[in-house]
Amino acid sequence: MASELHGGAGGQPRGVVPRLLTNMESGEALALCRIGVVTVLTASVLAHVGAVADYFSDAAPLFGTWARAAFPSRWSLFFHLSSPGWVRALFAVGALAHVGWVLGAWTRLSAVVSVVLWVSMIGRNPLLYGFPDQLGLVLAVLLACMPTGRAWSVDAWRRRRRGDVDATLVPVWCRHVLQLQIAVVYGATGLLKTGTTWRESGTAVYYTMANPLNRHFDMAEALAAVQPWLLRPLTVGVVVWEVAFVGFVASVWTRSVLGPRRWLPDLRFLFLGFGVCMHAGIQLAVFVLFFSALMLCAYACFVTPAEAKSLQRRLRRRGTGTAGESRAATG
Repeated sequence: MASELHGGAGGQPRGVVPRLLTNMESGEALALCRIGVVTVLTASVLAHVGAVADYFSDAAPLFGTWARAAFPSRWSLFFHLSSPGWVRALFAVGALAHVGWVLGAWTRLSAVVSVVLWVSMIGRNPLLYGFPDQLGLVLAVLLACMPTGRAWSVDAWRRRRRGDVDATLVPVWCRHVLQLQIAVVYGATGLLKTGTTWRESGTAVYYTMANPLNRHFDMAEALAAVQPWLLRPLTVGVVVWEVAFVGFVASVWTRSVLGPRRWLPDLRFLFLGFGVCMHAGIQLAVFVLFFSALMLCAYACFVTPAEAKSLQRRLRRRGTGTAGESRAATG
């Protein structure tokens, strides 16, 4: 059971620590996480196109020595190469590195260059970025420290051509660290929601969705009508779910050590399903840009290697079927 959970990587050391940290598993699930998270980061980077020099170069309102004086604790490559031409060139290299990271081409180098770009952007103009962007940087650093190019990548294809039979194996700690990061985000957020709008009146979701500075649509009257029987329990439910997410991750780790147990059900559908609905609602109701997409793509770390391989087989069958139908139609 345990070997199936880890994608069929059998013959590995038993025990709590190996199964959580040192054992190896097939890398398709980690690759899925890489593709999803880095795609969102790439979209976020490309959203800067057209204003790169205005944000990060000496053409910005806050430039040169004034920018360094305003943000003395920050580091940015754009502090040292600050002319508009240099900034645009460096930004283009970083954007191409993001594409290479998504494809898994020279994965380690692409990841390092991408992280340097994010550090430089946030360091040069931190007023542009909020907590969701900080989370994106944290996930980028974590993924850059992991062998995310072992599967579903150009690098993996090259290794297979060289005959490396262990080309797709990655340590199990990679997905567990990402799961821990998500648990920290939700758990800390839930514990910090201590105001009266969260714990007493249950109006936090209503005020968030009705805020004219953040909403997509003016629905204040409709929201007020559903506040008592829908939004108030939803407000309480969000707090409970976020705090309980830490326990959910603990249950995932327990199942990874012990294997499937009847007394310890798989709660992923329940917890992640609620998260999908919550983030979809956030995206539709208020302006959060890439945050919801980033969190939902990070959920890929809860996919097991066996499930990722099953997804790959289904996509291949569908692609083969589509190609066969096209040949039959043209024949």
